[in-house]
Amino acid sequence: MSVVGFDVGNDCSCVAVARKRGIDVLMNKESVRETPTMVCFGDKMRFIGTDAAAKISMNPKNTPHQLKRLLGKKFADPALQADIARLPFKVSEGPDGGVLVHVTFCNEPAAFTPEQLMAMVLTDLKKIAEGETGIPVTDCAISVPTFYTEAERYAMLNAAGVAGLNCLRLVNETTATALAYGIFKTDLPDTDPVHVGFVDVGHAHTQVSIVSFRKGGLAVRCHTWDRDLGGRDIDELLFDHFCKEFQARFKIDVRANAKASFKLRSQCQRLKKVLSANAESSLNIECLMDDVDVKSELNREQLEEMIAPFLGRLQAVLRSALESSGLAATDISSVEVLGGSTRVPAVFNLVQEVFGLTPSRTLNAKEVVSRGAALQCAMISPLIKVRDFDVQDAVPYGVTLHYENKDGEPKTDVLFAQHSFFPCKKMITLFKAEPFQVELAYAPDERIPAAFARSLGTYSVALPKASEKKKVKLQVSMNLHGLAAVDSAVLYEEEEYEEAVPVTASGTPAQAAAAAANGPTANGAAAGEAPMEAEPAAAAEGDAAAEQPAAAAEQPAADGPAPMDTEAQPATVMEKKVRVKKQPLTITSTSVAGWSGAQLDEFFEKEGQMAAADKLQEDTNEAKNALEAYIYDLRNKLYEALGQYVQEADREALSAQLSSMEDWLYDEGEDETKSVYVAKLAELKAKGGPIQARAAEDATRPAAIEQLRRIAEQYISLADSSLPAHAHLEAADRDTLRKEAGAALEWLNEKVALQAQLHKYDEPLLTTADITKKRDVVERVCKPIASKPPPKKEEKKPEQPAPAAAEAAEGAAEPAAAAAAGEEGAAAMDAEPAEAAPMEQ
Repeated sequence: MSVVGFDVGNDCSCVAVARKRGIDVLMNKESVRETPTMVCFGDKMRFIGTDAAAKISMNPKNTPHQLKRLLGKKFADPALQADIARLPFKVSEGPDGGVLVHVTFCNEPAAFTPEQLMAMVLTDLKKIAEGETGIPVTDCAISVPTFYTEAERYAMLNAAGVAGLNCLRLVNETTATALAYGIFKTDLPDTDPVHVGFVDVGHAHTQVSIVSFRKGGLAVRCHTWDRDLGGRDIDELLFDHFCKEFQARFKIDVRANAKASFKLRSQCQRLKKVLSANAESSLNIECLMDDVDVKSELNREQLEEMIAPFLGRLQAVLRSALESSGLAATDISSVEVLGGSTRVPAVFNLVQEVFGLTPSRTLNAKEVVSRGAALQCAMISPLIKVRDFDVQDAVPYGVTLHYENKDGEPKTDVLFAQHSFFPCKKMITLFKAEPFQVELAYAPDERIPAAFARSLGTYSVALPKASEKKKVKLQVSMNLHGLAAVDSAVLYEEEEYEEAVPVTASGTPAQAAAAAANGPTANGAAAGEAPMEAEPAAAAEGDAAAEQPAAAAEQPAADGPAPMDTEAQPATVMEKKVRVKKQPLTITSTSVAGWSGAQLDEFFEKEGQMAAADKLQEDTNEAKNALEAYIYDLRNKLYEALGQYVQEADREALSAQLSSMEDWLYDEGEDETKSVYVAKLAELKAKGGPIQARAAEDATRPAAIEQLRRIAEQYISLADSSLPAHAHLEAADRDTLRKEAGAALEWLNEKVALQAQLHKYDEPLLTTADITKKRDVVERVCKPIASKPPPKKEEKKPEQPAPAAAEAAEGAAEPAAAAAAGEEGAAAMDAEPAEAAPMEQ
């Protein structure tokens, strides 16, 4: 299984995979790392990603895009209505107040939810990852904007489920950026953190985050955003400008024509990019609509004046980030800018003005989010070991808990404050005597879009009715996806039980404790007073006296029997005790949670059916293209390269068949099944295949003949060799070489002579395969003989003395040694009386 991160953008998406050697951003089939986030519905199949981008200009009404703006929204959302006015495809209200996108698919009207469309995009990205890694992709991390509400986050998880993905974490885009930025930093401090700002001005929204880095981790101090401010707003300002100009100059209403609008928007995007590097540029579009060619010019000053409202809104987001972080601009060490719109000089200069720093571009703006998502997936997955790096994200919206207190009065507590860290869990203790409900909701002061419900869910706890209130603990969590939920409810009850306890001289343990607490002590002291301490001497005497009987007791009598190893069982009595019993309670929730299992399975099955139909159509198109290519290739070569390998009558008949097949392909065979195209191709190959095979044989046969002839002659030459290096070959081996190689040459000459008598359009008698087979036989017999090494030469051993001479030498040496020993002993004996002489005087 792979460890993959998906950066799903509003305009384009990226895929990154974590491997042992690092993070790789994958390329699609067009060798580009960015894949358009769109789906085009055709007459027979869907086109996703790069294929959809190639068809959107011709089929805009059936090519949904900007899917992140539709995901998880309600149709009544004013921001959504503003987006719909810009979109060329039809959008309507769904049965649950959501969104439905209407297209024509397979010549029939069809409607899809944004989750289904996003699942199609994720399926295409998943295919890119599987094609690159060669293994199935299931586990992944998916990036989402920091401002996504729970409804939008659940919608993304639903889309991942339909695509067959197991999303380990929905990671905020700027958090993924910060992770990719910080995890490879080696100069982070151990104590005082480094504060870095991340400014992402994307296609449809703007996000700013202030992140604190220490060695081994990061902590997001704040997230701020404008969910409706992005590069497309600059494009829209340019689009409106030129629509008015062309309406006045050329009397054409571009907005009334979907294709003309798409052309003009594309040129506005190009113009924005050109003006980012040049002071002025022009716009030229041929046949924009009604056969009218349009032309206009614009300079950078005009653009900056035009986008002044845009810059004002951006400045508000930047200043809000500084205020929410609790830091001054001088506390920020650096600012990283991301997103294509930051290339606009006015945007770049504004960031520099607010933070007082020159923004940095050390990150690859197009790839960094996908890299961070892949890193986050690797940190959670057990498949890859990643260095320890703690990621503490910030809660974008504060979450509160609504419940009734002990007096039955409604109460609201803030569970997860805005900008507090998550993931985290909290325990809430309530005292209840009957079933009750709690509600999770966004804090009242949070900037939640009007169309989104502030309530995150109501949770009913099935508590058995009781005469008195009991303690109930709720566990509430903010999980890795940024979703709040009541995970569990546990009832804590005290219950009495009886337990057998031993009875001692002072009674049961409970009685002894009571006596110690209330009665006088053994020395007559009142309870609670310290007993008097004994004198040291008396204590010493008492200790000694106590030890003597103990020692005597341990030693058995010398004549008495050994004591029995038995003890009398102490008396017991039943005593009442209290313990706490935990009982899990059933929770029933009504929330904005994702689809039910049945609904998810239904859409998953539909996606699988459409994917299978797309695969069949792709295979059909490939079979059709293969047939078409074969017709053209064979017809072009039939009278030239293959002309001498086919007789005149057969060539004319085959040429006529090719022309007939071509006419059928563009007429009746325009829309046939895969099996028909495969059968037609096989029919043509049955005629053209032998011709091509004869040409191929004629091209490869001379080299094979030359190779076999050379090998056989080399072995015959080796058999006749008189060189010293071959002197070790025996006569039998030489005969084998001559026989085998000579037979091969004789066979070859015979076959070559017969082949020379045939025409090139005749079936060959001598094929390259036959020659190769004969060569292998010769090699198998002759090569072991030719590679046989010469025998090793025996080394001369040093001459050893004769055994008799050695024995005689040893015999002569022994008496000489004995005589020498005798002389030494006699000399010692003579010396002794000389030393004792003085004693005799």
